[in-house]
Amino acid sequence: MQIQGIQRYLTQEGADAYILIDYENKNAPLVSLLGKAMLTRKIIAIIPKKGRLRLVVHSIDAALIKGSVEADFYIYKTWTEMLELQKSALGDCQTILMDYSPDGLLMRVASADAGSVEYVRSLGKTIKSSANLLQQITAVLTDEQYAEELKACAKTLRIKDEAFTYIKKQIQSAGEVSEYAVAQFIANRFTEEGMVFDEPPLVASGKNAANPHYCPTPSAHSILREGDLVLIDMWAKEKNENGVYADITWMGYIGKEVPKEFEQRFEIIKAARDGVISFLKNTIGTRPVYAYEADDVARKIIGESGYGDYFIHRVGHNIAVDISCHGPGANLDNYETHDDRLLLDGLSFSDEPGIYAPDFGMRTETNLHIKGGKVVVVAGLQDSIIPIMK
Repeated sequence: MQIQGIQRYLTQEGADAYILIDYENKNAPLVSLLGKAMLTRKIIAIIPKKGRLRLVVHSIDAALIKGSVEADFYIYKTWTEMLELQKSALGDCQTILMDYSPDGLLMRVASADAGSVEYVRSLGKTIKSSANLLQQITAVLTDEQYAEELKACAKTLRIKDEAFTYIKKQIQSAGEVSEYAVAQFIANRFTEEGMVFDEPPLVASGKNAANPHYCPTPSAHSILREGDLVLIDMWAKEKNENGVYADITWMGYIGKEVPKEFEQRFEIIKAARDGVISFLKNTIGTRPVYAYEADDVARKIIGESGYGDYFIHRVGHNIAVDISCHGPGANLDNYETHDDRLLLDGLSFSDEPGIYAPDFGMRTETNLHIKGGKVVVVAGLQDSIIPIMK
């Protein structure tokens, strides 16, 4: 989103300006506006709802960006000048958006330091969170990025099937296979398909799967044998600048017929996953929908089943162009945080309820995307636990 888009948003929200604070190129949205010049002093960017960008910048840094961006420059040498020039640059702007989160709950939003927020507030300004504007800048996918997401999802679903087939063949030939070997098989297939990932996939037997972030290593892993429940959580993206992650979790059972206790618990998490999808399909496009509302839907379903204490993470996380599958936009969360960001058109996110009881853990995960006011399932839906040996 360029400055004109930000200004349209400010007008819609009744805000007068958006302030971005940076030091040493740590603020990605501001870097995207100014370029990657080597800035070594504090810079304050003020985008008013009308007019030109205003930059409060140190005299040493000013020469590095002058000429590369259209802006009114307020150049300081001392810290006292910096504060006075910031006050002057704000002028009569009264309602200000800043990258802060009330109570510090949304860490991907809260990049403006407390002192900078306090100073602007001391000028008699009203400060509001930039959370929804920020996710429009950093998390809404372009059509090209959405196409990359669909490619990643198709490949990941195919490799998932190959992984379960690999388990079957290893059990048939050797009677066992390690979690780590299965994870390495998946990782190697991702690489062969021209995909990248930040961390290796998660493959866990039933009890190990009770830890949501258990990951087998060469020295610490379990052996999978007939009769074991298997959780596979895998994520990867196309190796290019527009790559968007696919992130899925599927359950399998090493046998020909899945035991009833596994089937019954899977039906609970499937109902929670599908409940989220139904809620979003019925509400997106009819009214503003807040991310935390989706978490409430899944948590109610699992809670009513008696397993509420074992659903120990948010129901979903944002997926965007990022180094990991956990993007900067809205998470479906009213558990770890109260994410009151709006679910905007162009956002993608996971839907992954789980039950992590002491006897065994279980999760189902797909990815959703909002396009044209409708919710699209982009990463498949597991209907039942896969009987791997059938």
